[in-house]
Amino acid sequence: MGKKAEAKKELILEAAKSVFGRLGYSKATLDDIAAAIGMKKPSLYYYYKSKELLYIEAFSQEWKARLSHIKQLAEHEPNPHKRLLLYIQSSLRYYQEIVSEHTISIKVLIETRAMFQELFRESRGKEANYYATVIKEGVAKGIFMSCDAERVGYSMMTVKDLIQFEEFQRADFHRLPSIDFAKIERDVLYTVNLILNGITVRGEEV
Repeated sequence: MGKKAEAKKELILEAAKSVFGRLGYSKATLDDIAAAIGMKKPSLYYYYKSKELLYIEAFSQEWKARLSHIKQLAEHEPNPHKRLLLYIQSSLRYYQEIVSEHTISIKVLIETRAMFQELFRESRGKEANYYATVIKEGVAKGIFMSCDAERVGYSMMTVKDLIQFEEFQRADFHRLPSIDFAKIERDVLYTVNLILNGITVRGEEV
């Protein structure tokens, strides 16, 4: 892609951020974004094939930067067990903030789950690796028992994802007006804590 096309793409992304911020994800359309920069919708399709892709790319750098900041803050907690719980809690609350700020509907969260996971495969891999790194630190400090840290870290990430999605489906099935993010946080932290307590040396439980 040439410099001119890259500049146009950047213009589209900035317009998308503005439109999504003003209308929310569910109400914003590609027509709205195209109109914001005087472009026709078919021309917009040359750069982005769907609203989902455009939304994800428009905010992906912001998301990655925020999650990196959350990790930095968590690093101030010296206890590996507490640090993992703090990181997960903070990342869940940031996700809630994204959903609320951009008024993403329950239906959209369910429909785009696979797409989000695919496009953020690299970030998800880094998240699981972070869990594993902290677990290995805990093992070295005598807080956790010797274990397959990568496997435990991946299990924690999977549990978090499944609990979130189950709550999305429950809210959709019962036609609830919103997602109970407080319940998601409680259930995720409870389950992750069970996993961590399972590898914790006796007397070191949080």
